[in-house]
Amino acid sequence: MATDLSAYNQTVVTAPTAPSTESKFDLDMFHVLVRERVKDDVVLEPRLQADLNSARSFFNGEQLIGNIEMLNNLQWGQTWRVNIEKDQNPLSLFQTKELEYEAFDDCHEQLKLDCAVPCINTLPEFEYIIVRFDCEWAYGVRGCDKNKDFWDVDYMTRQYAKSRDGKNFGQEVALWNKTIQALIATPATTVDNIIAECYPTHYWADLGTITAAGRDKIGIAYRYLKNSFAGINPTVFMTDEAAHELIRSVETPFGLNNTMQRINTFKDWDYASGFEISEAVSDIFGGAIPVVVMKRSPWLVYDGSGTLTSQYPLYNSDATKQYVAILDPNVAYMFTKEGYHLDIKPYDCDKIDFGMIDTEYSGSGLTFPQLGLILEFDMFSFCETPASA
Repeated sequence: MATDLSAYNQTVVTAPTAPSTESKFDLDMFHVLVRERVKDDVVLEPRLQADLNSARSFFNGEQLIGNIEMLNNLQWGQTWRVNIEKDQNPLSLFQTKELEYEAFDDCHEQLKLDCAVPCINTLPEFEYIIVRFDCEWAYGVRGCDKNKDFWDVDYMTRQYAKSRDGKNFGQEVALWNKTIQALIATPATTVDNIIAECYPTHYWADLGTITAAGRDKIGIAYRYLKNSFAGINPTVFMTDEAAHELIRSVETPFGLNNTMQRINTFKDWDYASGFEISEAVSDIFGGAIPVVVMKRSPWLVYDGSGTLTSQYPLYNSDATKQYVAILDPNVAYMFTKEGYHLDIKPYDCDKIDFGMIDTEYSGSGLTFPQLGLILEFDMFSFCETPASA
């Protein structure tokens, strides 16, 4: 009688583990397969969403550091120095002096000039950043040669593609998290002294709820960033929950906004590759602020040991706070270099693995923290309905 294999265990969202280097094929299970008829194709379990693959198409700070030139010159060193000419206050690039007139005779005055050359120093100042590799990524597929009859080339190829896609997903998550956390840990100094009286840096913490303060603070932060730095093109990134809170905050009891137009709160936006522009939220700010709602993958909020641990970039670690990030694409960078390609082939009695492993080296970080601003709001409980304004 065949062994009962009907018990199906659902995949749960758990902490990521290191890729396996051992075959997962159970020989006891193969014995069953020998005696049973098996459906030709493998039915796939419903997959959890894993979308952040638009991140690399947003950030392009690597262009500022000249990553192509750097990668072409790695034979001369493992670090890359980028010299930065500091911005200069235009009011410090010249000197003024009040002019005086003195009496020439009883009826006339003449201009009084001293015989001195004004002291002017407009030499530039420089800083630098050091760019280097900081991570190795390995992906691929391997199996046991003894099991090759049960794991054909098509299946091996599919598993290799999964590993590669997982690596890409991991890079996106790492880039977003590194960018957000760096902007929180080392925020830029607020350059507008009026706003600096309340928010001296580009990390505005403890702002309360989105409903109470979001519409006001996000608008102020965006206009400050846009007006303070020349050539900047910032985008507002927020969570799905923050977007819905903002929509609810401008609703009247009859579902109307302040211009007496009906708001369809339940008309959500379509996501494309992790995030999508939300016109509904942008309209709340007058339509002039580009707003993007970033999708949350279940894989980014997993419960590995009974305690919630979030790797979603717009939540803190225990999901009690949520961030609204205002970012220019040049604020962060990631560059990659292909490593080695390893073909694994059986060549000894006790070494019968086969497959292939690829590696990739990457470096990532901030270019200019001035090009990003983080606002921190309280996160409402998912067990409760957020209050409307």
